[in-house]
Amino acid sequence: MTASSWELAGMLAGCGAAALAILARDPRLRLGAIAVAMTIAPVLVAGDVWHQPRVVLFREDTAQVAAVAVAAVVVVLALAVLLARFPAAFGVLALALLPLRVPVEIGGETANLLIPLYALIAGAVAAALWTTWRGGSGAGRDSGPGAVVGLSRDPASWLRWILALTLVAYAVQSAYSRDVSNAIENAGFFLIPFAVMFALLLEIRWSRRLLTAALVAVGAMATLFAGIAIYQWVARDLFLNSELLESNQLHQYFRVNSLFFDPNILGRYLALAITAGAAVVAWTDDRRAHAAGAALAGFALVAVGFTFSITSVAALVAGLATLAVIRWRIRGAALTAALGVAAAAVFLGAGGVPSTDLERDRGFDSGRGDLVSGGLELADERPVAGWGSGSFGVAYWEEIEPVRMTISHAEPVTVAAEQGSLGFLVYVALVVAAIVVLFTGRDARTPARPAVAACFVVMLVHSFGYAGFAIDPATWALLALGVSLRERPPD
Repeated sequence: MTASSWELAGMLAGCGAAALAILARDPRLRLGAIAVAMTIAPVLVAGDVWHQPRVVLFREDTAQVAAVAVAAVVVVLALAVLLARFPAAFGVLALALLPLRVPVEIGGETANLLIPLYALIAGAVAAALWTTWRGGSGAGRDSGPGAVVGLSRDPASWLRWILALTLVAYAVQSAYSRDVSNAIENAGFFLIPFAVMFALLLEIRWSRRLLTAALVAVGAMATLFAGIAIYQWVARDLFLNSELLESNQLHQYFRVNSLFFDPNILGRYLALAITAGAAVVAWTDDRRAHAAGAALAGFALVAVGFTFSITSVAALVAGLATLAVIRWRIRGAALTAALGVAAAAVFLGAGGVPSTDLERDRGFDSGRGDLVSGGLELADERPVAGWGSGSFGVAYWEEIEPVRMTISHAEPVTVAAEQGSLGFLVYVALVVAAIVVLFTGRDARTPARPAVAACFVVMLVHSFGYAGFAIDPATWALLALGVSLRERPPD
């Protein structure tokens, strides 16, 4: 076992509490699990980085630590007051803040963290605790008999259990990980808080008005990101990623990243916004909605083009194709097939077969083929249990080749290498259950469910070429929104 007893205990407690928050029916049990999970997550991360030089420098500056603590408390309390009065605002704000990262410098090193989303989740938890303490209903509704959700014919119950199993399996498989520190960071920064967000989003009753507000907020954020990206391309200047700026000097093209560290992440979120807007255009007759959706799509598409992210374009095409099939059935499928053939011909003709290092960086492969094949070798060496949660980078470096980039950029490959066939089966079950939940059931009279289903396809396809599936908040938000809309369609 590579993880210490304290590390493993913390992982099991944190992920276990987050899993219980997903499954709990009783509001007080759910709120208790949420509170435990949100308490353990920062403690896990702090314990992992406590003795790192940059953290030591930071915590030795008492004034700086105090200022950060006071600012955090003030922001969380302000959000708690807002959300205690307007609980549904959490859904709109969460969807708007999903992609927003803030660069945080600690000890001379910068990390781009989801600070606004973390603060919002903490504020929602504080609001629920305050409401419960005052004798209110607390964190949501009692959704049926029993302390936890039971397995039933409803696929949503299976999805919840598989999500819970995903969390617990990740914690268990950190016990023998080659990179326990990375597993802890993935759990503390991503899996646990996003599971809590999932549980909180399930409590929201999504009306048409609330859905419209959420879409407007997402569109506004996408417009902001796209506008900054277009400015970067015109000005030939970047933020947050000096390495990307240096890389652009070697190429004939100029990739932009807006307020993100990576152009591919920018492309992913713009693809989500375009897909959501396209659903509104396809399902409504309102000319103003058509004009707004077309304007957003056109503006965001320009920024997507400037990212030069083939993965994002492929994910966007998949999302729009999903909408076409849902909306127009056979005609949509025929149109999708024709566009797919045309797009494939264009990409293959433009990319060619890379033969040099520079061409590999510019071509269709982008130098990721070796990482994928190396990941498959790792999976083959330990086919059952894998190399442990979060271990892909270290295992690849030690077992395959010591290269700078050690991320497979393919979620299935990462899961197979880190968690073996055991984890891979859970991953496949999660994808299948999500598809069943999002694509079946009663048809809604709004474009909400088709939009959520198509956006999930965007995330899934993008994760095949860039990874970041379970550790991206959009995946958890889409699943929560899909379950909620399935159980309680808008009036």
